[in-house]
Amino acid sequence: MSQRAIDFVNNWIEANVHATRPADMAHDDPRPKQLVAKCTAEAEAVGISKEEILDGLGDLEICMITAIDRAALAKNVKQA
Repeated sequence: MSQRAIDFVNNWIEANVHATRPADMAHDDPRPKQLVAKCTAEAEAVGISKEEILDGLGDLEICMITAIDRAALAKNVKQA
């Protein structure tokens, strides 16, 4: 397991995922795939491969779906 990959992705999510609505996987929400592409491109730019991320976190798309949902929930809780 690569702790640097885990740390990179967690920090990247914190800085880049600011959703106002949950992921809509029933209608093939494009946001998770877009976020995966951006995150992996930035990771590769600093020397962290997709394989290293996969080894550390598993399916990055699922991580992004979760991050979108958490960001939306946090935003909605703050507004309530």
